[in-house]
Amino acid sequence: MSARAYRGSSTFGAPILTIDNDGLVYEGTPVFGTPIMNISGDQIYKGNSSWGAPLATARGEYVYEGTGGLLSAPLATISGEDVYEGSNTFGAPIATVKGGGRMSAAATAVYLLLM
Repeated sequence: MSARAYRGSSTFGAPILTIDNDGLVYEGTPVFGTPIMNISGDQIYKGNSSWGAPLATARGEYVYEGTGGLLSAPLATISGEDVYEGSNTFGAPIATVKGGGRMSAAATAVYLLLM
């Protein structure tokens, strides 16, 4: 089953991202075309391979830019299906993800905050 990511707290309207079972991330609904990101383990890479430095790393409920060193502040926080900017879950989520789990939510955070 693929995951679909929506901007904000609602799943109404067209998804901004579709994540397939292989961890490939596509813009919008179609999965025909070139992936913009690749999920490999706890890391997210630009393009369709895991070559080079990661864009982001997920550790627990937090998403860090790059490899997320010890002194790095979280880029985003994942709480269930919701993605929040920064290190807390106050306020409205920046995205909601249906299906796919934590790494799909992390890829959505990367798309909205880093790309």
